[in-house]
Amino acid sequence: MTSLHRERRCAESIARLAGRHILRERSQEVDISLKAPDDLVTNVDRSTERLIVERLRESFPDDRIAGEEFGHEQGSHGGEGERTWIIDPIDGTLNFAHGVPLYCVSIGLQIEGQTRVGVIYDPNRDEMFSAAEGQGAHLNGQPMAVSDVDGLAPAVLVTGFPLGDTDYFEWTMRQFDLLTRRSRGIRRLGSAAIDLAYVAAGRLDAFWEYGLNPWDTAAGILLVTEAGGKVTAINGSPFSVDGPSIVASNGHFHTALLDALQSVV
Repeated sequence: MTSLHRERRCAESIARLAGRHILRERSQEVDISLKAPDDLVTNVDRSTERLIVERLRESFPDDRIAGEEFGHEQGSHGGEGERTWIIDPIDGTLNFAHGVPLYCVSIGLQIEGQTRVGVIYDPNRDEMFSAAEGQGAHLNGQPMAVSDVDGLAPAVLVTGFPLGDTDYFEWTMRQFDLLTRRSRGIRRLGSAAIDLAYVAAGRLDAFWEYGLNPWDTAAGILLVTEAGGKVTAINGSPFSVDGPSIVASNGHFHTALLDALQSVV
């Protein structure tokens, strides 16, 4: 395994460039449309993804790229050592479209199905969260770590809500009710990538959600684990970016959180 220094630095540079592009375009008129019911997309999502793909292709021409808006671009890196960049140009599009400054750029590099580099950039706060496997997690170049909260009662949690016509929605509502009573509080920020970055930075103590996509979590899961936290599925099995659920915590009360979540499903 290489040091991944070049990959990490390139991802940071590209994410920052994309963030500047988003802020510049946000000052102009934004075209909003629907990809699916309750799933917004803007012209800025699409132009930002094109920019990211173009820069990644310049630096890593043989790597595969999987983006939220335009799907997969094939490179020649297949089979053993397969490398895939998983990108979300704007995680938190609904916030972005409504002028709420809670959204980010997310870029993750998976090698043989495991995230080895993760970068999340919040352009509104100029905050760069980044990690490479085995090298710790950093915020604007400084080491960051998960919180030391050791139980549900003092914990501040964060979640997101899936579509209302699914079992996931009913489960989340029951879990939200239970954990609101048992924890210090629950937040809903509207960006799973930022949720994960904040758990990694110790600002929030745990995150759970159903029905996410690989581009929502690919970068953030590495931030959490490299910052000392733990990530699993809600049933306690190993997490997969293609799986139906995620729990990311500081690790100290992970089992207690899983038990609570599973008790109302």
